[in-house]
Amino acid sequence: MSETNKALVRRWTEEIWNQGRISAVDELAAADIVYHDPLIQDLQGPDALKQLAATLRAAFPDGRFSEDDLIEEGDKVVMRWTFRGTQKGEWIGVAATGSPEEITGTGTLRLARGKVAEHWVHWDALGFVQRAGTAATALIRRWIEDVLNKGNLDVVDEIFAEDAVFGATLIPEMRGPAAIKGLATAVRTAFPDIRYSLVGEPVVHGDRCAYRWTAGGTHKADFLGIAPTGRYVTHIGTATYRVRGGKIAELWGDWDALGVMQQLGAAPAVGQIKAAAAG
Repeated sequence: MSETNKALVRRWTEEIWNQGRISAVDELAAADIVYHDPLIQDLQGPDALKQLAATLRAAFPDGRFSEDDLIEEGDKVVMRWTFRGTQKGEWIGVAATGSPEEITGTGTLRLARGKVAEHWVHWDALGFVQRAGTAATALIRRWIEDVLNKGNLDVVDEIFAEDAVFGATLIPEMRGPAAIKGLATAVRTAFPDIRYSLVGEPVVHGDRCAYRWTAGGTHKADFLGIAPTGRYVTHIGTATYRVRGGKIAELWGDWDALGVMQQLGAAPAVGQIKAAAAG
C-alpha cells in the first residue's frame, strides 16, 4: 500500500500541477475532497480544485514542482517540494513580475479508496510577496539610477511596457518607450549634472507602487521654454506607478514645479504672489 500511495501522490503532482492536465482531478480526487491553504478559504470538491490548478498554471505557465522528500504512513503522504517557474500572471493578489521564482513548501495528503480525499499545503508565501515587492521597487531604482542619473536610455526598453503611459506635472501625457526616452534626454540636457535620490523606501501594494524623491542639477540648457540660467536647482516630488508583466505600465509624477520656476526666476516668490492677489 505504501508504494501505491506514493505513486498516486506523484501522479497528483506531475499530471495536475506540472503538466496542467486539469481533467486528472476527476481521476485522482475524491468527490468530497477538501483543500486547505492558510491564505485562502478551504476549497471543497473537484471543480474548486480544478479552478485553483488552472489559475496557478496561468500565473506560472512553466511552473513545476520537484519532489524533495516523500514520507508515508497509514493513509497520509507528506511531500516536501520546491516549485520553480516564471510569474506571468497574478497570484494571491501579486501582479505578474515576469521574474523566475523558487518557492519551497510542504503538502500533506490523506488518501481514501485510492483517491486524494484531503490536501493541506503550507508554503513560503511571505518570501514570495517580499520578492515581488523587491522586483517592483527594483524597476523604479533602475529608472532613477540608470536612466535619469546615468543617461542609459537602453534601460527604458527593459523596464517600461511598449504601451506605457507617462504623465507628470507640466508635462503632457506621453506613451511608449520612445517618448519616455525623449523626456529623459530633455531633462538631462537641461540639467547635465542632475541627480535623483529616493527618499525612504517605495511603498508597494499589489501592482501599485509609490515613492518620494529629491533631485538637483545645474540649469545649462532650455527647460520648458526657459533659457539656461546657470543656477543650481533642487526640487522634490512623488510618483505612483503600476507594474504589469514585470514592467512599468503607468507612471504618474507630481513635483514642485512652482519651486523650480521660482529658483529659475520664472515665477514670483510666494510673498509676491500674495501681494499681487491682495492688490
